[in-house]
Amino acid sequence: MKSDSSYSFKSLYCAFDRYPLPKGASTHIRYMASTLFAFQSPGMLYLQGDPQMPSWQQETLSLGSNPSEVSSEVSIVRHQLNPSSGNNVLAKALDYANQLGALLRQNRDTLTLAQFRDPWAGVPLLDHRKDNPALKLVYEVNALPSIELPIHLSLPRKTLAKISAWEQRCLDGADLIVTPSKLTAAGLEKRTTTPVVYLPNGAELPPAEPLRQAEDASLPRLIYFGAAQRWQGLRDLLKAFALVRQQLEVRLDLCLSLENRQARQVKAWLKSMELEDCVSLHFGLDQASLRQKIQAASASLAPLTPCRRNMLQGCCPLKVLESMACGTAVIASDLPVIRELVTHEEHGLLVPPSRPSELARACIELLSQPAKAKDLGLKGQQRVAEQFQWQQICAQLSDLYHQLSQGPMQASA
Repeated sequence: MKSDSSYSFKSLYCAFDRYPLPKGASTHIRYMASTLFAFQSPGMLYLQGDPQMPSWQQETLSLGSNPSEVSSEVSIVRHQLNPSSGNNVLAKALDYANQLGALLRQNRDTLTLAQFRDPWAGVPLLDHRKDNPALKLVYEVNALPSIELPIHLSLPRKTLAKISAWEQRCLDGADLIVTPSKLTAAGLEKRTTTPVVYLPNGAELPPAEPLRQAEDASLPRLIYFGAAQRWQGLRDLLKAFALVRQQLEVRLDLCLSLENRQARQVKAWLKSMELEDCVSLHFGLDQASLRQKIQAASASLAPLTPCRRNMLQGCCPLKVLESMACGTAVIASDLPVIRELVTHEEHGLLVPPSRPSELARACIELLSQPAKAKDLGLKGQQRVAEQFQWQQICAQLSDLYHQLSQGPMQASA
């Protein structure tokens, strides 16, 4: 790894996440970071450490899949993993924060604009700004550790209080907050006077290219793609699919981001429900291969559960937008975060969450009415073209950077 003193950067994007990986967070990071670095360079991308990836590399980040689009050379730095931290997420996060603080101290006068996704980066940046008052800070709130960590970990109340205090310091100390969900934005506006701007996720419209023939192409297909955390509702999906199979011959493409502990649980469900022969399981597909499968499906499923993460924190599911961009009808849980993107019976079908029988009924409806499925898909694609293309979202973010460079943002932004 290069020595800290050898880095020089004017802009910084921080994410306590492994990157790049075949998942929605990596897509979001690429577009947000490339927009930042196009606005202010040279830039640095500071990430969670990964033993499978270099601790330092130089890379070109592009605003889109087209090589002719705006791109920037960026230094990517991954924090050094501490063996004593093991699999302790909080210990890794604190190591990440401490190493970022050291990196900032070595580059005391160069940084002018930084965007961060979590308090582990936000607190060191706020400390750094004490001696660099001209530094502008953008807090990109996609998730709040105080809500998401307890889903995975049993944390003492005192620890949760400290995490919440870090979050609050970042919310109050940032110059601007951006978030991809209206639900999240409404909640944040109750917690801070810092300007909060709704900036949704986006999607790219697929290039015109012939679809590859799928295996068992004579059978209709449904698709789920993304991660396998509990809040995604995969068990409900599989229960619904078992009901659909009782009436129709159909296959399910299950395209998961990673082959991890959650994926192993999904495999166990497939076996116990005797669905292994009609479900195709894929891991880490590249974007082109995944797009082909989405376009070949009669419908794309997003059965989010009504948990605190989806109902209180909020989210902006990339799987929904990317399905719509491909012209594939969406069947999703009827939650406020989904209604921000999909109108029932216009861009897809919305069903009561955690109700496999209702999800199955919607699947059977679109499988039995391919013309309706196609119409919903085309209308969804038009909605993305008009409101949710990444090019549009990145242009809005760049405009926010420009406003921030001119002076303090107003709370009504």
